[in-house]
Amino acid sequence: MTLGIRDLVKGYGTFTVLSGVDLDIAPGEVHALLGPNGAGKSTLIKCIGGVTVPDSGQITLDGVPLQNMTPARAFESGIATIHQHLSLIDVLTVTENLFLGQESRIAGLVDRRRQRRVTEELLERFGLTLDPNTRVGDLPVGTKQLLEIAKAWHRTAVRVLILDEPTASLSESETERLFAEVARMKERGVRIIYTTHRLGEVFRIADRVTVLRDGVVALSGAVADIKPERIVSVISGGTGEPTPAVERSDLGDVRLKVTGLAGPRFGPLDVEVRAGEILGLYGVLGSGRSSFLETLAGRFPATSGGFQVDGRPVARRGGPAEALRRGVALVPSDRARQALWGTRSAADNLLLPSFAELGRLGVRNPGGERRLFADTAGKVALHPPDATRKGAAFSGGNQQKLVLGRWLARADRLAVLLLDEPTQGVDVGARRQIYQVCRDLAERGLAVVFASSDAQEVAQLAQRALVMDRGKVIAELTGDEITEATLLQNAHQLTGVTGDVAGTPNVSEGRP
Repeated sequence: MTLGIRDLVKGYGTFTVLSGVDLDIAPGEVHALLGPNGAGKSTLIKCIGGVTVPDSGQITLDGVPLQNMTPARAFESGIATIHQHLSLIDVLTVTENLFLGQESRIAGLVDRRRQRRVTEELLERFGLTLDPNTRVGDLPVGTKQLLEIAKAWHRTAVRVLILDEPTASLSESETERLFAEVARMKERGVRIIYTTHRLGEVFRIADRVTVLRDGVVALSGAVADIKPERIVSVISGGTGEPTPAVERSDLGDVRLKVTGLAGPRFGPLDVEVRAGEILGLYGVLGSGRSSFLETLAGRFPATSGGFQVDGRPVARRGGPAEALRRGVALVPSDRARQALWGTRSAADNLLLPSFAELGRLGVRNPGGERRLFADTAGKVALHPPDATRKGAAFSGGNQQKLVLGRWLARADRLAVLLLDEPTQGVDVGARRQIYQVCRDLAERGLAVVFASSDAQEVAQLAQRALVMDRGKVIAELTGDEITEATLLQNAHQLTGVTGDVAGTPNVSEGRP
């Protein structure tokens, strides 16, 4: 019997995320789920795991319809989801995590001896040589991931295991341990849904693959019957043509010079970015692109090497204040937590770095603030251009415009603008306007560096692209070389990955 998904539909308002998705996963099968950002992968996983209720369609497990699902009911049915952000509690021990909320008791007292015995048996089953009293926060990420699977196995009879980008933060040895456990789960008849941005992993461990694009199944079939190049073509929309980007001519002097820089999960890197240049950093989750930007912005101290802005070195441990003083600003990926002042007005959000310059002797300048807000809001096409509206009341795209606009208002004081996932959660119209702001800033002589997991975005905006994997630059692309297909091929390191001829009866294709 299979996990069956039939004609699944899910939308939000007028936007359809899933449009008639069909999927079958047999016992003992590893089914890879692929697709570009916004394809509907996360929504499909949430529907299966009971987090999201589909608008229509049916999900069955071993022929039994799963209705009125919640995460608790899904778990009781044997569906376990291991998310990128693990649910383990670092301050508790291994045993305490495994039994949290389900403690073994005798006469109302916790039976610690039995809990330790069960924990030891479970750890042995999963090949984990740990002391049950080890604090989880002291464990490496790969061990935590296996422990999360062991926890799910302990709490329910797992029939479906969903692994969401499980190797994003793992070392090679940790990845091998995870693959070994996936193989053991297969032998036990568990159905495994495996999402990843690393195509090589698909050909290593998956039996079947499904590619979602724009909420529909664009390709599905046995891994042995599909060539890697066909999967890349479908993920990228079937085109290898570059999308229009800004010409990389008449660039100015070097504004950012990185030499041997290393930090958390990246390095050492050597990078130069010139005035007027837009450099894209592309890579899958765990590639180190975000850590690189955050280190340049002073959030993390560098462990070795250094960098210069306009020929002047930036102190390694100076923090964000030192980076900003040298003309380096960051628009982070998590704007809600790291950039937006949700309870304050749009004017306060947009003008935050400009108050001191506009005012005099510590007194704010309301007239100057109004003029600068109106000018900048117009340049970023803020909607509505209401200075008094709370930051949290704006849409995602307009929140991003507020954050980006605060640096546009101070462009004459900046040398380097860093953007991490600049259009994450942003609609198409706002995305186009944000791209234009980036181009305007580059034309004003800034060096613009952005990191993105969206190959289409990099192909459209970057004049030069660096492909990163596990903290290293593995490819550099310029001009017409920057296409979705070439970015994906380099990020997935397809050299040496083989597959048979596509188009056999075991392969079904939908809209590419």
